[in-house]
This record gives sequence, structure tokens and C-alpha cells, in this order.
Amino acid sequence: MYKLERLLVALDLTEMDDILIQYTSIMAEHFQTEKVYFFHVANSFELPEEVKTTYPDLLAPTDESIQNVIEGNIEEQWKSGYSCEKVVELKEGNPTDQLLKWIDIKNVDMIVMGRKRNLKGSGVLPQKVTKVAHSSVLLVPDTVSQQLKTVVVPLDFSKHSKLAMDEAISLTQKTGAELKALNTYKVPLGFHKTGKSREEFAEIMKGHAEKDFEDFLSKNNFESQITCDFINDDDSPADTIFNYAKSKNADLIIMGSKGRTGLASILLGSVTEKVINYDADIPLMVIKEKEENMGFFKALLNI
Repeated sequence: MYKLERLLVALDLTEMDDILIQYTSIMAEHFQTEKVYFFHVANSFELPEEVKTTYPDLLAPTDESIQNVIEGNIEEQWKSGYSCEKVVELKEGNPTDQLLKWIDIKNVDMIVMGRKRNLKGSGVLPQKVTKVAHSSVLLVPDTVSQQLKTVVVPLDFSKHSKLAMDEAISLTQKTGAELKALNTYKVPLGFHKTGKSREEFAEIMKGHAEKDFEDFLSKNNFESQITCDFINDDDSPADTIFNYAKSKNADLIIMGSKGRTGLASILLGSVTEKVINYDADIPLMVIKEKEENMGFFKALLNI
């Protein structure tokens, strides 16, 4: 498991910033993060010419004044008392392009972004960045609770599930939170040709899932006392994941970015992509294997 030593927090100078700074201060302590970049992207620090002509005494916010505002906010909202290096970065341009560029330049392990439910904002930017960023992503809703008592980890027993489980175990060991593992399995089409009922074949599939889970624990040297809940879901695993998390009063969902198939975790799996599109009130951490992503991205450039 790679360490989450460098975090990048995406700020937009709204109320969401307070929530992100507070939550990051708590998670940084759990991760033992060494450095946090507080990143704000403005389309431009200049006022449009028409505005300047109409209101000649109006001053545009300068990068220095914005930096002072952000630094003051960090000092006020960093609640955990955990000490690490904090750096404010201000950029101009397209927010998505700038974030993706500087995630790589700063060698960021995880980007922390807001997911607005009650506050103003479309949420499109977090979805786009989560899909294509090389780093892991933590999406924090504006309804987030500061507590961390229950962590849910959806598993399909792939290598990316292993990364998610690694992070979940580390986090729950540090915080004392309860770990809830979940696997959703399907009854294959054509089961009726076997002469068995749907319920009978569902039990067969559950038995295979239970065996896969035992092998998953053994192969990855996870403790054998870890348990997993198995749910038959033939329609929408993403729905099942969130309904399960809500039923367990989960404070965080951690999942791998890719399932059993695919080229690299830079390309999200279908279930993960559906999950990040949810208007959810539970924080979501999507774990990506950064080195694999960088190698895959370089290979694409050579095609």
C-alpha cells in the first residue's frame, strides 16, 4: 500500500472550503500526511474591460489578496491540531486542466474535492477529475460528519479491491472504526436451463463468492477474522452499495477505481463511475494505483 503523503485540496472560495479544510485536517492525521496543497484555480484574476470601464474604482481581487484569505481560512478551520506542511497554490485557467496538470507536477497521492448537495455548485468538476486523474480521489459532501465510526469497502476481489481493502484496514486500525466489507454477486442469465430455481442458483453463486472472499483474504495476507456481507444484485451494484452503506450508517466508502477487467485504473470501472455520479451524503474515497496509471498514460501517448 502506498502512503498518502501528499494531498491536494481543491478550493473554490465558497463555504465548501471550510468543510474541506476541516475534514482534510482530520484525514491528514489518520494518513500521517506530510504535505497538503490548497489549490485554487481562477479563470482570470483580471476584471473584464467593460466592468473596469463602468466601475473604474472597483479593484479586482489579486492573487496576493486571495492567498491571504485562504491562509486565514486554513488557520481558522484546521481543527485537528495535526502538524504538516501546508502550501497555498493559485493558478489561472481551466480548473480541470490545471488540477490534472498540477496533480502530476506535485506528485499528489490523493486529491480532496467537495461534492455539493445543499450548497451551490454543479458537481461536474469532481466527476471529471475523478474519472481521469492519476491520483486517488476523496469526494467530500457538504453534509459530511466529522466522525469516522464505520467504513464500507465494496469488493470484487480484484487487485484494485486489494488496494481499497489495504487503505480501509489501515484507516480503521488507526481510528477504531468498524470495517464493513461488501460483495455483490449476480445470477447468470440462462440459470433456468440448469433445472434449478433462481433462489437455488443464487445460493450457488453466493457460495462461490464466499470462497472467492476466503481466497482473497489468504492471497493478500489479510486477517482471517475479517467478514464480508454478500448481496445478490442483478440490476444496479451502485444502488446496492449506497443502500448498504446507508443501512450501516457508514461515514466513508472506500473502493477501487477498477474491477476485474480493464486496462488500468485511470479508466474507471462501470460500477465506480456510477457511484461517483451519485448525489450522496457519504464521503467516497476512490483508490487508484498511481504508478500503473502513469505507465498506462505514457503508453497511450506513444500510440
